[in-house]
This record gives sequence, C-alpha cells and structure tokens, in this order.
Amino acid sequence: MKDKSGNLAGPSTDSAMSATDMVMDLLSTHDRHELSVAALCHAGELCDLRAQNVRVALNRLQRQGRVVSPERGLYRLDTATSGLFGEVESWLRREQRVRDWTGGWAAVLDSAVPRRDKTAWRRHERALALRGFRLLGDTGLRLRPDNLSGGIAGLRKDLARLGLAQEARVFAVTELSSADEKQARRLWDCSALKQQYRHMARQLAASHKTLTRRPESEVAAESLLLGRAAIRLILLDPLLPDTLIDNRPRHQLIERMGAYQRDAKAIWMAILNRI
Repeated sequence: MKDKSGNLAGPSTDSAMSATDMVMDLLSTHDRHELSVAALCHAGELCDLRAQNVRVALNRLQRQGRVVSPERGLYRLDTATSGLFGEVESWLRREQRVRDWTGGWAAVLDSAVPRRDKTAWRRHERALALRGFRLLGDTGLRLRPDNLSGGIAGLRKDLARLGLAQEARVFAVTELSSADEKQARRLWDCSALKQQYRHMARQLAASHKTLTRRPESEVAAESLLLGRAAIRLILLDPLLPDTLIDNRPRHQLIERMGAYQRDAKAIWMAILNRI
C-alpha cells in the first residue's frame, strides 16, 4: 500500500492473517523449512484459522510451485523458485548491502514495459519497491541513490532476480540539474520512515516484555503478526545514505526485531515440534 506521497506505507498489525501468509511465514522461519500438515493446522488454530483453510492454502501454494511435498503429509518451502526467499531470510543482514554514496543515482526506465500482464507488472513494481526506487516527477525515471554494493551491474542482476521486467533499463545517472537533484533528494519521506521505525520498535518492546510470561496460545499469533509486520518494514526500507536520513532508528529496529524473533521463534518451535 502507498501513502499520498507515493511511499510504501507501513504495515498494519491489526488485520487478520491469511492461511497462505501463516504457512509461508512458518515454513520460512522453521530451521528445516518443512512442517507437517498436522503442525500447520494446529498453528492455524492458534491464529484463528480453520484447518480446511490451511489445507486449501497448501494445495494452492503447491500448484504455484512455492511449496513441495517430499512425502505424504509433509510440506517444504521451495527455496529454489522463490526470488523473495533470500530477501526474507537475510533481513537481519540487510544493512550490509550498503556502500558509501558518492552522489550518483541508479535509474530505471520502464516506459516500454507492457502493463497487460497484471501479475508480471506487480512483480516488476515489487522489485522496484524492494530496492527503494521512486519516480522522479513526470520524467518517467525511477531513481535511488547508487549506494548499494555491486554497483549498477549488481543492481541490474538483483532486480532481474526479484522480477523486474526484461523491457526495463537499469543505468547510472550523474550530473542532474540542480532542480532535479533537489527533487530527487526529497523523494523519500524520511520523517515518516523514522516515525514508523520508532513506533514498530515500541510495539516490539511492549510485546517482548510479556512474550515468555503468557501462555503460548496467547502469544503465538501476536508474535507472528507483529514479527512479519516488522520484517516487512525492514525489507521495504530504501537503504538511503546517512547524508539523506538519520539511519539510527532503522538500526535500533533491526536490533530489537532480532532479539524479539529469537524468543518468538523458540515459542513457535516448541509448539510445532510437539505435534
């Protein structure tokens, strides 16, 4: 979802989790990336999801090639076919993608990309969102600071892996006009980003205080919803250079989420391993 300025809005933790979301989240975080149908259905009950809905989600995910069933009653995440799996799995190390910024910009021109295939277009836009690109006015150019490790060549391969359309062009831009440079530096609502990080960190801290004190059945769904919202916020961070934004709130959120996930995962593993 986007706000009025075109930035991706922060995730909400108030909406109910779908069976598909729950299955993918648990398979992604489980050490072996596989769980039994019984374990997943039990997890669904803790999240107020019917067993039938969980089974339907598993069948749909299998048809889509996102999960496989190595043996009857057991499902495994198909990490080889998921371009997003590496993103989700490596969120804790995401800041390591950044290098020093020398003032240049990475650009994507996608005016030649067909919009007819809605699924492909969503993948294309998701790839751009995951790498923090924003549209520069009515120029047709999507920009971000050229401060990601691997440079433009690495970014080109990375975006293709994430689903960028083949018709899009990725290249470097330097020496913008003073007006365009000024506008480019204001493409991200840095104040809103920092607010979101601080708000999410407070939510995690409040939940973490009671995470191990309450019954497993109470905290299971809460930790899954809150954890996935925090990770989504981290994954959508544009990784701007320090010259454009104070990155300390993001650092603090990642540290807070790392500690929260360790305790939440221990609770979930105890629940699932008993089935």
